Amino acid sequence: MQKLWLSIISFIISIQISGAAPIQLLWDKAEQAFFKYDLSGSAAAIREIIHSPQTTQEERAKAFRTLAGRDWQFYNDYTLAKKHLDSALSAFATPDNYILLSDLEAGAAHYSASLIAAEKALSSARSPAEWQSAALCYARTAFLQNNTHSKPNTAVLSKAATLLQTVLEQMPGHPQAAKQMIGIGILQKDGALILSGWNAYFHFSSSQSIWPYQKTNADTLNALLPHWTGRNTTENEKIARALASSRFYEYAALVATPDQQEILHYAAFLRQTDKLITHYYQQLALKKANDSLFEHQLLQSCGQLLRQLHLPAGTAPLTYDTFLEIMTPRFGTSGFLGVSSGFSSKEICLGHIVNITHKEVLQYGYKGALTFIEVDLMTSNGFTGWFTDGKSRNGGWSVNDTIYQVREAYIEEPMNVWTMVTDSSVRKERLAPFAHIMSSNDTATILNGIGMRMRMDALDTLYGVMKRQGLQGRKLQVAFMTAFETKQQNASIFAHEGRHSIDQIYFKKQFEDAPPKEREYRAKLSEIACADFPVFLLGKIISRTGPGGHGQANQMILNDVLHWMNTHPSDIDGYDPQIPAIKQIYLLSEAQIRICFRDIDPLYKG
Repeated sequence: MQKLWLSIISFIISIQISGAAPIQLLWDKAEQAFFKYDLSGSAAAIREIIHSPQTTQEERAKAFRTLAGRDWQFYNDYTLAKKHLDSALSAFATPDNYILLSDLEAGAAHYSASLIAAEKALSSARSPAEWQSAALCYARTAFLQNNTHSKPNTAVLSKAATLLQTVLEQMPGHPQAAKQMIGIGILQKDGALILSGWNAYFHFSSSQSIWPYQKTNADTLNALLPHWTGRNTTENEKIARALASSRFYEYAALVATPDQQEILHYAAFLRQTDKLITHYYQQLALKKANDSLFEHQLLQSCGQLLRQLHLPAGTAPLTYDTFLEIMTPRFGTSGFLGVSSGFSSKEICLGHIVNITHKEVLQYGYKGALTFIEVDLMTSNGFTGWFTDGKSRNGGWSVNDTIYQVREAYIEEPMNVWTMVTDSSVRKERLAPFAHIMSSNDTATILNGIGMRMRMDALDTLYGVMKRQGLQGRKLQVAFMTAFETKQQNASIFAHEGRHSIDQIYFKKQFEDAPPKEREYRAKLSEIACADFPVFLLGKIISRTGPGGHGQANQMILNDVLHWMNTHPSDIDGYDPQIPAIKQIYLLSEAQIRICFRDIDPLYKG
């Protein structure tokens, strides 16, 4: 069975630029080392930033904060992390510093200190995005604190609920806010709050928008939650079953009765496995991991769960694939244990199916059929996602004509790009790398700046289209985010993965013999030319060149566009032959990009 790995969806946040270009070069150096999994090299560059006389206090605070986050994530070193955070706060007391302090204290079970830090983050927030992050931080701690106490603190929970409601008013469908609202609602015994969070998480705004896959769960929750108080055992069982069936096992276990042992055992398994994976990934980051030992421990845990659930696994030694085959029909469990195209060591993906749809794909007269499965509520989304704290994520995988998309890798980007377009401070920060491209000779710096400029141009165009339709306020925001999400899905799933399906159907032998970079290159040709977002997609692709199948394919795409520009200079509006073509890619129009990649595609030629 041929497995393909979806594009690793990289949401690498651009680094804020100080007035001194050398500091930006140090940040670039630190980032490049980090994304090559070189923690010591990245830390060395960050320490150069700290000690440089050109570094502003805000940049110095950011450097100390970055070190503090890594002290905690990779080394579990609370003392050193706290020391670096104190230095960050002394240099510049930003909301980001207080948010990390709050998370650090919560991780050490210092909940009162965590809430105090979160409140400081709220009061010092300078933008809607910072305030929302602070609100989510407060709610996280509120849940952790009250989930461990028999007598909940109603004032803290009420404040958390209010904060989450405000976040969802400002950013409809925010996944973290919606998910946290379910947990806070359970602790408060507030059924209406749970229902509001559940609908917001899946973007269900009406009965017509509910996916068929979730309809039974929606019917149960809509019938019971508006009047739920937590005192009726029969209602509790039904609500727990619906929450579990919609894959919120952590929260289902809080409502479940003692008779619902399957839910309780499975939720406990997820908690235990999360700890096991985190420890393994920490060891992997430090280059101390033992793959075989981790797999042995994981399968021991899987075997224990099967015995608790009285599920036979056969006489052969248990494998992770066998475990998934048994669990998928009962719990929607999905994932893999192996090596993806984004990382060379063994990693694990463990999530849950929340939706299944079917779609036909047509490209240049070739037809493919896809089954599209959305996997969400992840216990683990691979090592890269954990290592980068979600800045670079595994987007999913495919098995023949079945596409598994990791939903969490996609649902946050519409919110991020809305903020980029509408928040002037975020826009300035994201576009800052573009200001240095003309004076730079560093290819990575140039492509980072060009890529961000192209993405911003495409987003501004989309925003303008929505505005010309007469949309304003919340309606404009929802329409923009929905349109962006649709464009992304059409590109990454139905164009990119659809091409993989077509290649396997019509060119099976060539596909099987092709190296990963060639497979991904062909899929990216379709992604750019067949989806309705060419400027954004090309900008994203060229800023992600590097090793691995995807990185090498991205380099091939870059080479193609530079060749086209060098052979069509007079066709490009504003093109200056005295300036290297790589610094002028952003001048290409949508039509020119489509023509470039359509004309070189063997599928189009054939």
